[in-house]
Amino acid sequence: MRVLVTGMIAGMDDADYLAKVTALGQKNGKDIRVFNAVEAFTKSGKKPLERLLGTTDYVFELTREREYERIGYEIEKQKLEHVIVRAPATIEWNRINRKFKDQRYIRDFIRPDLIVTLIDAEWLIKAKLESPKVTDPFLRALKERNHTLYEILSWMHEEVSLSEDWAKYMGIPHYVIAVGEPPECLYKLATVPSPWVVYASYSMTYATPEMRLEVNKVIHRLRDYAVVVDPQTVEIGTNYDKETQADREAIYAYTVHRDLHWYVGKVHAVVAIHPYPERPPLSAGMMDELGHARDYMKARYMIFPKGFSPFTTDSYIEKGHLFEQADQFFDYIERVEGRKKFTDDFQLQADFKL
Repeated sequence: MRVLVTGMIAGMDDADYLAKVTALGQKNGKDIRVFNAVEAFTKSGKKPLERLLGTTDYVFELTREREYERIGYEIEKQKLEHVIVRAPATIEWNRINRKFKDQRYIRDFIRPDLIVTLIDAEWLIKAKLESPKVTDPFLRALKERNHTLYEILSWMHEEVSLSEDWAKYMGIPHYVIAVGEPPECLYKLATVPSPWVVYASYSMTYATPEMRLEVNKVIHRLRDYAVVVDPQTVEIGTNYDKETQADREAIYAYTVHRDLHWYVGKVHAVVAIHPYPERPPLSAGMMDELGHARDYMKARYMIFPKGFSPFTTDSYIEKGHLFEQADQFFDYIERVEGRKKFTDDFQLQADFKL
């Protein structure tokens, strides 16, 4: 498999995440080779990125085309089976979002099987951009811009949007994954052809610690069968009092947009987990996600004790996809749908809480 990995090139722990993915490969006897396109553009720092961005668009485009061709040549020459190419779709520079129209070069030279865009919480990105230990001139220039949360969210959105356009142009899938996800998510996408990709939907408003543990148990079991996109892996900030009203509004808007369109709109199925025997009100967010999944024509499942009603069985949930217990759901996807468990060792996920 060849995976093009896009996402902001500053403010995220993407390098650490990719290192854990390759470590999973080593653990399972699979060589996952990572090519860093930015390092190729800059010749590992010999051609500073800020200077490349200061040249004409034409010169920088020729540089990118040449390096994508070189990377593609190396992939073919070495007959690499599992490849990740880390590349930017955009770069924020001097208050301008520089969009790269590189889809033709990438299609012709890299020939990816899918595109994955990495994201993270906007407040974590902002904290990293403001790190006092910045020595790289490009990162130092970003720090001096004092980007707002809205600007960071906009950059992230441009990355996702242009990556989606690239994927449509190439006729390949596009997924959005947080760097807070277990590395097994990207590992599966990089090593397994067409894995089942599922979004886990559940209430965050009414979740007690005990019920959250039950939800996490279901998600953990689900990872045996699927690439699971879990919204809680984008860590929610706890204090936005110092932010402007515009930034706060942007955070709320992007949170909804992310879950409904970047996540639900791209996966194969949504699994709603509502394991409350006393049935508190159904989460508005969860029902909105199920409604969007229906409109996107995604498969929809629900684990909901005593939850049978015309609204769940005939509208939000497909017939036969409502289960009172998690065991019933897993028995169904195994026995009826023929879902198989992954056989690789994902022990590195112990580094995470999920």
